[in-house]
Amino acid sequence: MKNSILTILFSFLLTLGLAQTEVYYPEFNYDNSKDGTYENKSFSKEFLDKELPIIKPNLETLNPKKYPNFLNPNNREIVLFENHNLNSLKPVAKLNSLTQVYIDSIIYKYKFKDLTNCVWNRILIKDKYYYTDADIHDFSLTKKLNKLNQKVEIIGQNDGYDGAYHLGYPEHFFMIFTDIENKVINKTDVLKFYLNDEFAMEEDILKVDWNEKNKTYEINLIGADDKIKVIWNGKTFEIK
Repeated sequence: MKNSILTILFSFLLTLGLAQTEVYYPEFNYDNSKDGTYENKSFSKEFLDKELPIIKPNLETLNPKKYPNFLNPNNREIVLFENHNLNSLKPVAKLNSLTQVYIDSIIYKYKFKDLTNCVWNRILIKDKYYYTDADIHDFSLTKKLNKLNQKVEIIGQNDGYDGAYHLGYPEHFFMIFTDIENKVINKTDVLKFYLNDEFAMEEDILKVDWNEKNKTYEINLIGADDKIKVIWNGKTFEIK
């Protein structure tokens, strides 16, 4: 009886989005690696060709407590599903623009010999749950832009290495600019920049400077072999 009550309580907390679970299939290990390459179903032509409703993104105001992560189609479409059973997937919607999400559950299914992974996320968008095997942006840094009374969110995706899933350093960065109350002003696409440094610290990879002459902020990302500068004037940005 006690275990039943705990199970019900745990399920209730999950429904409220107050806990995150990780589920590992027994086959999710290097010894049972499958041949070939895993092809993401959320980007599969089989499902992209279907007529599905387009989800309105949740991005007017950032809410990092309720929606700490992001799903970024980056100028393409992502198919979302009602379930994660590979033999009977039911597509229910498409996403074609950046949105905030909460990761409720992560389901680790299979590893492949080329180091790709079949991993599914149960995500919350505007109080509705979906499943996707598209990678989630799960890394972020917030910097205040005091001269403009604004903020910038530098968002990345923890990148796996040697077959690990989202356990490495962040890559695939983009930026969201907001006012001091987190209302979104503008955002970049995923930047053409690669960190490629598993030991990098924040102070090594990010520099934010105010240019008094131009009344702009210069936001620099610095990688092992790469760097990029985003110039922000409070309304629009320029990438150099």
